[in-house]
Amino acid sequence: MNFHYAILQNPGHNRVYYNLAGKLALAELKIAASRLSHPAKDVMIQKLAGVRYLTFTIEDKLNEEDLILISRLSFFFALYEIVEVDDGRALKPIQQAEYNHIDEKISSLMKYQGKTNELFTRMMINVAMLSSDFENAAMDLLDPVSGKGTTLFEALVYGMNAYGVELDPNAVHEASTFFKQYIQKERFKYTLDERRVSGASKTDAVFMKEFSFARSKDEFKNPALQRQLGMICGSTTQLSKYFKKKSFHLIVGDLPYGISHGNTSGKHFSGGTRNPAELLKEALPHWKVVLKPGGTIVVAWNSFTKSRKALTEIFETNGLEVLSDELYCSFEHMVDKSIKRDILVAKK
Repeated sequence: MNFHYAILQNPGHNRVYYNLAGKLALAELKIAASRLSHPAKDVMIQKLAGVRYLTFTIEDKLNEEDLILISRLSFFFALYEIVEVDDGRALKPIQQAEYNHIDEKISSLMKYQGKTNELFTRMMINVAMLSSDFENAAMDLLDPVSGKGTTLFEALVYGMNAYGVELDPNAVHEASTFFKQYIQKERFKYTLDERRVSGASKTDAVFMKEFSFARSKDEFKNPALQRQLGMICGSTTQLSKYFKKKSFHLIVGDLPYGISHGNTSGKHFSGGTRNPAELLKEALPHWKVVLKPGGTIVVAWNSFTKSRKALTEIFETNGLEVLSDELYCSFEHMVDKSIKRDILVAKK
């Protein structure tokens, strides 16, 4: 017996992203379909009563694990089963799975020029997770070009431990200050540790600010229920000096787009360059060291500045497998006249 489902897409936080996100959502759903308890078929976009949905068919009802996987898709807003009724078809609403470790509003609270849409960031994390060899348990994620922390905060929503490296001290300060204020307001129990992770002297010392937190005092008493958020003011091209080998399940980063946002200067990017290819050539050897076997790297970049082929060659030169199925080549989209954004997924 077949069961038919329809997902209503999140309207997003701006109409531009919503209008272009249809094909991105479809690609993400098709990647997720491989993790469902039964193979999904007829995965498509269609209009029902004039409203756009993403629909699919499966041989059995979605189980609890399936519902979690569907509910955490970046574009998810509501899920319905399509059922037959006397006068045609109807949509039967299905309760969303509760997967959020913290409120997803955290990623939308900070406002600044050049910020990546948090739904796109969520999609990158989800694609990284679904493409890895790991299940949906708590993972360790690294953003090697973390800016003001949107990727880190989205990882915390998923219940991951999140670590970021960023060259701009102002960005690290703003992100860590914001997070401290947020968990204080939400009355989380936490500790904050600041320690040296690299450098033998004060002049070349690199420090990490690491939060260990839980949603209540009782949870905090159990180390398994604590989560970590760590931020380092340092260079992504020195990253393997800051972390142990094979520390992370996922590496997710939004590379410099090759243009300036406001008064941001080149030195404020984590690798010291706006050119994504130059940054990757220097940084990838370090990223690979700290990535677990079976882990994935997902990067977004401006394809106006470098082709997919050029970036693929850099990843493959570093011994990483670039996932190049049609699904993984379906994420390119226009952001504005100077940015055509795409993502690349590679696996160790």
